[in-house]
Amino acid sequence: MMKTLLPALAVGLLAASCPIAWADEAKLAFGGDQFAAGQVTSIATPVQHDAFAIGNDVTLSGAVSGDAHLAGYDVDVDADVSGDVYAAGFSVSVTGAVGSDLTAAANTITVKETAPVSGNARLAGATVTLGAPVAGSALVTAQTFTLDAVVSGDFSFYGENLVFGPGARVDGTVEIRAPKEVAVPGTVASADRVRFELLDSPDYVSEAGKTAGSVFGRFWPVFWTVAAWWLVLVLVGAGLIALLPKSVGALQAAAERRPFRNLGLGLLAFAAVLGLVPVMAMTFVGILLLPFVVIFAVVACSLAFVGGAFLIGVRIASAFIGVDTNLKRLGVLAISLVAAALLGTIPFLGWLITLLILIFGFGAATVAVIGHWAARDARRLGGPIGAVVTGE
Repeated sequence: MMKTLLPALAVGLLAASCPIAWADEAKLAFGGDQFAAGQVTSIATPVQHDAFAIGNDVTLSGAVSGDAHLAGYDVDVDADVSGDVYAAGFSVSVTGAVGSDLTAAANTITVKETAPVSGNARLAGATVTLGAPVAGSALVTAQTFTLDAVVSGDFSFYGENLVFGPGARVDGTVEIRAPKEVAVPGTVASADRVRFELLDSPDYVSEAGKTAGSVFGRFWPVFWTVAAWWLVLVLVGAGLIALLPKSVGALQAAAERRPFRNLGLGLLAFAAVLGLVPVMAMTFVGILLLPFVVIFAVVACSLAFVGGAFLIGVRIASAFIGVDTNLKRLGVLAISLVAAALLGTIPFLGWLITLLILIFGFGAATVAVIGHWAARDARRLGGPIGAVVTGE
């Protein structure tokens, strides 16, 4: 994921606005959350809120006060997490305590005795080992599962092989679904708390086909809806490029310099637009106008997203070709909207990338409007016109 022109995740958008060198790892701290992505990714410092990490080798060694969201080939959770842990990969290893629920999916999952789970455990994999006590319930799907710890709540297993270690015990009910009988020792659970359901040679291929058919059945309506929305945005952008060339030029000039200023002003403008909704709802007259305010906010955010994607695309394209005709601008707009939509699908951080694109569009528009007002006031007063638009 780091082997692209834009560095991974949210850092990639900042790189598009302000060129930086490629790096093996990209990190971003925002609102107490810690984001990391790269070939080898690690979060070693304490995290105030939530932690998000994705890469080939992912290691969490800093304590997390909130939740942890981790995805990679090898995922190691070596630190304590006060909230929930969500981990996915080929191999997942948990050695730190989990303050709430643990949800993991991988080929191999190992939860060691040093990682007590204060909530529920939900594990899915080929080979799963649970050696840490679970204060809640445990739901496990695996080809081979080894339980060597105490489950204070209920225990449900779906798979082929179930092995109980010397430390295994279930205080609640035990539900087992397997293709052959599984003997549950009395030290694990009394016979009156054990329920077994025999699976007659489950057809995994058939079930996978049914699941795939269901997924694709829902895919096409969503696809055409997204395609129609993309076409609307392209048409709106094309109209602005053709009908308002001076305004588009002012936006490009505003976006060319001081990108962090644009992000700061964009954040203020975005907050102001959203803030209109609760402010209008505070008065009787405002409530009557609230539907129009909501429509205005939706339109403003849509235009800001189109503008942000277009301006970032122009900045990147200008490094290779001259974007000097409306036809080229239209092509950049279409490609930029597709790229923005794809970046928005990145797990965990897609929403942040979309937000930054929208904020950048708001910022460029704010700078252009301020520059226009400053120039008009300067002409009216007969003074010099400041270089507000260019940022000089």
